[in-house]
Amino acid sequence: MAIGLGLLALSCTPKKETIIAIDVLLTPSEEMHAQALQLNELMKQNNPETLTLDENHIPHITLLQCFIKEEDLPKVRRSLHGLYDEIKNDTLKAESLFYYKEKEESFAMIAVEKNDQLLKLHEKAIELVKPFIVYNGNPESFVQNPDNSPIGESTLTYVPEFVEKHSYENFDPHISLGVAQRTLLDSLAENVFKPIPFKATSISIYQLGDHGTAQKSLWKSE
Repeated sequence: MAIGLGLLALSCTPKKETIIAIDVLLTPSEEMHAQALQLNELMKQNNPETLTLDENHIPHITLLQCFIKEEDLPKVRRSLHGLYDEIKNDTLKAESLFYYKEKEESFAMIAVEKNDQLLKLHEKAIELVKPFIVYNGNPESFVQNPDNSPIGESTLTYVPEFVEKHSYENFDPHISLGVAQRTLLDSLAENVFKPIPFKATSISIYQLGDHGTAQKSLWKSE
Protein backbone atom coordinates (compact mmCIF):
# COMPACT_ATOMS: atom_id res chain seq x y z
CA MET A 1 0.00 0.00 0.00
CA ALA A 2 2.84 2.38 0.90
CA ILE A 3 4.46 1.78 -2.51
CA GLY A 4 1.14 2.41 -4.24
CA LEU A 5 0.62 5.65 -2.35
CA GLY A 6 4.17 6.69 -3.20
CA LEU A 7 3.62 6.11 -6.91
CA LEU A 8 0.35 8.03 -6.74
CA ALA A 9 2.10 10.95 -5.10
CA LEU A 10 4.78 10.97 -7.81
CA SER A 11 2.18 10.89 -10.56
CA CYS A 12 0.45 13.91 -9.02
CA THR A 13 3.65 15.97 -8.83
CA PRO A 14 3.31 18.94 -11.19
CA LYS A 15 5.56 18.74 -14.24
CA LYS A 16 8.26 21.38 -14.14
CA GLU A 17 7.45 24.13 -16.64
CA THR A 18 10.27 25.02 -19.04
CA ILE A 19 10.38 28.64 -20.21
CA ILE A 20 12.49 29.58 -23.24
CA ALA A 21 13.61 32.95 -24.58
CA ILE A 22 12.91 33.30 -28.29
CA ASP A 23 13.66 35.70 -31.12
CA VAL A 24 11.20 35.92 -34.03
CA LEU A 25 13.46 37.27 -36.74
CA LEU A 26 14.13 37.95 -40.40
CA THR A 27 17.21 36.52 -42.08
CA PRO A 28 18.75 38.84 -44.72
CA SER A 29 19.56 37.80 -48.27
CA GLU A 30 23.07 36.75 -49.26
CA GLU A 31 24.66 40.13 -50.05
CA MET A 32 23.47 41.70 -46.80
CA HIS A 33 24.44 38.59 -44.83
CA ALA A 34 27.94 38.72 -46.33
CA GLN A 35 28.35 42.41 -45.54
CA ALA A 36 27.39 41.83 -41.90
CA LEU A 37 29.98 39.04 -41.63
CA GLN A 38 32.65 41.22 -43.26
CA LEU A 39 32.04 44.14 -40.90
CA ASN A 40 31.97 41.83 -37.88
CA GLU A 41 35.27 40.19 -38.90
CA LEU A 42 36.99 43.57 -39.25
CA MET A 43 35.63 44.61 -35.84
CA LYS A 44 36.92 41.39 -34.26
CA GLN A 45 40.43 42.24 -35.44
CA ASN A 46 40.11 45.42 -33.38
CA ASN A 47 38.27 43.77 -30.46
CA PRO A 48 38.66 39.96 -30.31
CA GLU A 49 36.30 39.84 -27.32
CA THR A 50 33.27 41.05 -29.26
CA LEU A 51 30.60 38.67 -30.56
CA THR A 52 31.31 36.47 -33.57
CA LEU A 53 28.68 36.26 -36.28
CA ASP A 54 28.50 32.67 -37.51
CA GLU A 55 26.07 29.76 -37.83
CA ASN A 56 25.46 29.91 -34.07
CA HIS A 57 25.11 33.71 -33.95
CA ILE A 58 23.39 34.54 -37.21
CA PRO A 59 22.99 38.06 -38.64
CA HIS A 60 19.31 38.94 -38.30
CA ILE A 61 16.63 41.58 -37.88
CA THR A 62 14.57 41.03 -34.74
CA LEU A 63 10.80 41.35 -35.03
CA LEU A 64 10.03 40.17 -31.48
CA GLN A 65 11.84 38.86 -28.41
CA CYS A 66 9.91 37.24 -25.58
CA PHE A 67 9.59 34.31 -23.19
CA ILE A 68 7.23 31.43 -23.99
CA LYS A 69 6.52 28.03 -22.48
CA GLU A 70 8.50 25.43 -24.37
CA GLU A 71 5.35 23.29 -24.67
CA ASP A 72 3.70 26.16 -26.60
CA LEU A 73 6.41 26.28 -29.27
CA PRO A 74 4.37 24.19 -31.78
CA LYS A 75 1.46 26.63 -31.35
CA VAL A 76 3.77 29.61 -31.88
CA ARG A 77 5.13 27.99 -35.05
CA ARG A 78 1.61 27.45 -36.37
CA SER A 79 0.60 31.02 -35.53
CA LEU A 80 3.46 32.38 -37.67
CA HIS A 81 2.81 30.07 -40.62
CA GLY A 82 2.24 32.16 -43.74
CA LEU A 83 3.54 35.42 -42.26
CA TYR A 84 6.63 35.37 -44.49
CA ASP A 85 4.35 35.75 -47.53
CA GLU A 86 3.66 39.31 -46.38
CA ILE A 87 7.34 40.37 -46.70
CA LYS A 88 8.98 37.99 -49.19
CA ASN A 89 8.54 40.30 -52.20
CA ASP A 90 9.34 43.53 -50.37
CA THR A 91 12.67 45.33 -50.55
CA LEU A 92 14.38 46.39 -47.33
CA LYS A 93 17.23 48.87 -47.12
CA ALA A 94 20.38 49.07 -45.02
CA GLU A 95 20.53 52.78 -44.16
CA SER A 96 23.75 53.29 -42.22
CA LEU A 97 26.38 51.86 -39.93
CA PHE A 98 25.08 53.13 -36.60
CA TYR A 99 27.28 53.61 -33.52
CA TYR A 100 27.75 56.20 -30.79
CA LYS A 101 30.22 58.70 -32.23
CA GLU A 102 30.75 60.45 -28.90
CA LYS A 103 32.20 57.28 -27.31
CA GLU A 104 35.74 55.93 -27.69
CA GLU A 105 34.32 52.39 -27.96
CA SER A 106 30.81 51.65 -29.14
CA PHE A 107 28.32 48.95 -29.99
CA ALA A 108 27.65 49.03 -33.74
CA MET A 109 24.82 47.84 -35.94
CA ILE A 110 23.50 48.11 -39.46
CA ALA A 111 20.44 50.35 -39.21
CA VAL A 112 17.59 49.13 -41.42
CA GLU A 113 14.95 51.49 -42.77
CA LYS A 114 11.71 51.22 -40.78
CA ASN A 115 9.34 51.26 -43.74
CA ASP A 116 5.60 50.57 -43.58
CA GLN A 117 5.93 46.92 -44.63
CA LEU A 118 8.51 46.14 -41.95
CA LEU A 119 6.62 47.97 -39.21
CA LYS A 120 3.37 46.16 -40.09
CA LEU A 121 5.20 42.82 -40.06
CA HIS A 122 6.67 43.58 -36.63
CA GLU A 123 3.23 44.48 -35.28
CA LYS A 124 1.64 41.37 -36.82
CA ALA A 125 4.31 39.11 -35.29
CA ILE A 126 3.52 40.53 -31.84
CA GLU A 127 -0.22 40.10 -32.41
CA LEU A 128 0.20 36.45 -33.41
CA VAL A 129 2.59 35.46 -30.61
CA LYS A 130 1.12 37.59 -27.80
CA PRO A 131 -1.29 34.88 -26.52
CA PHE A 132 1.75 32.71 -25.71
CA ILE A 133 4.03 35.31 -24.10
CA VAL A 134 4.95 34.76 -20.44
CA TYR A 135 7.12 36.87 -18.14
CA ASN A 136 8.64 34.37 -15.72
CA GLY A 137 11.76 33.53 -17.70
CA ASN A 138 15.09 32.97 -15.99
CA PRO A 139 18.76 32.52 -16.92
CA GLU A 140 18.07 28.88 -17.88
CA SER A 141 15.63 30.12 -20.55
CA PHE A 142 18.60 31.05 -22.74
CA VAL A 143 21.26 29.09 -24.61
CA GLN A 144 24.06 29.09 -22.05
CA ASN A 145 27.43 30.74 -22.58
CA PRO A 146 30.17 28.29 -23.64
CA ASP A 147 32.45 29.52 -20.84
CA ASN A 148 29.66 28.99 -18.26
CA SER A 149 29.58 32.69 -17.42
CA PRO A 150 26.11 33.86 -16.31
CA ILE A 151 23.60 35.38 -18.70
CA GLY A 152 23.95 39.16 -18.42
CA GLU A 153 21.46 41.17 -16.41
CA SER A 154 20.81 43.46 -19.39
CA THR A 155 19.73 40.44 -21.46
CA LEU A 156 17.46 39.15 -18.69
CA THR A 157 15.82 42.57 -18.43
CA TYR A 158 15.55 43.34 -22.16
CA VAL A 159 13.56 40.28 -23.27
CA PRO A 160 10.45 40.67 -21.05
CA GLU A 161 10.42 44.42 -21.76
CA PHE A 162 10.66 44.10 -25.54
CA VAL A 163 6.97 44.55 -26.36
CA GLU A 164 6.43 47.40 -23.91
CA LYS A 165 9.65 49.36 -24.43
CA HIS A 166 11.16 48.36 -27.79
CA SER A 167 8.16 47.86 -30.07
CA TYR A 168 5.66 49.81 -32.18
CA GLU A 169 6.87 53.44 -32.30
CA ASN A 170 10.07 52.32 -30.51
CA PHE A 171 10.77 49.49 -32.96
CA ASP A 172 14.38 49.82 -34.15
CA PRO A 173 15.14 47.34 -36.97
CA HIS A 174 18.85 46.56 -37.23
CA ILE A 175 21.52 43.90 -37.61
CA SER A 176 23.83 43.77 -34.57
CA LEU A 177 27.56 43.63 -35.29
CA GLY A 178 29.41 43.94 -31.98
CA VAL A 179 31.70 46.42 -30.22
CA ALA A 180 34.80 48.21 -31.55
CA GLN A 181 36.83 51.40 -31.25
CA ARG A 182 35.17 54.49 -32.70
CA THR A 183 38.15 55.24 -34.97
CA LEU A 184 37.72 51.85 -36.65
CA LEU A 185 33.97 52.29 -36.93
CA ASP A 186 34.51 55.71 -38.56
CA SER A 187 36.70 54.00 -41.16
CA LEU A 188 34.22 51.15 -41.72
CA ALA A 189 31.34 53.59 -42.14
CA GLU A 190 33.26 55.56 -44.75
CA ASN A 191 35.08 52.82 -46.63
CA VAL A 192 33.36 49.46 -46.15
CA PHE A 193 29.66 49.80 -45.33
CA LYS A 194 27.32 49.83 -48.35
CA PRO A 195 23.71 51.09 -48.03
CA ILE A 196 22.28 48.32 -50.20
CA PRO A 197 18.71 47.14 -50.79
CA PHE A 198 18.02 43.55 -49.80
CA LYS A 199 15.23 41.06 -49.18
CA ALA A 200 14.39 38.77 -46.28
CA THR A 201 14.94 35.09 -47.04
CA SER A 202 12.78 33.77 -44.18
CA ILE A 203 11.06 34.38 -40.89
CA SER A 204 12.57 32.15 -38.23
CA ILE A 205 12.36 31.41 -34.53
CA TYR A 206 15.61 31.07 -32.60
CA GLN A 207 16.31 30.48 -28.97
CA LEU A 208 18.21 33.45 -27.65
CA GLY A 209 21.66 33.44 -26.16
CA ASP A 210 23.40 36.16 -24.17
CA HIS A 211 23.40 39.72 -25.57
CA GLY A 212 20.39 39.00 -27.81
CA THR A 213 22.26 36.58 -30.05
CA ALA A 214 20.17 34.22 -32.18
CA GLN A 215 21.76 30.87 -31.39
CA LYS A 216 19.52 27.81 -31.65
CA SER A 217 17.19 27.39 -34.65
CA LEU A 218 13.70 26.30 -33.61
CA TRP A 219 11.70 26.95 -36.80
CA LYS A 220 12.04 28.46 -40.27
CA SER A 221 9.29 29.54 -42.67
CA GLU A 222 8.92 27.51 -45.85
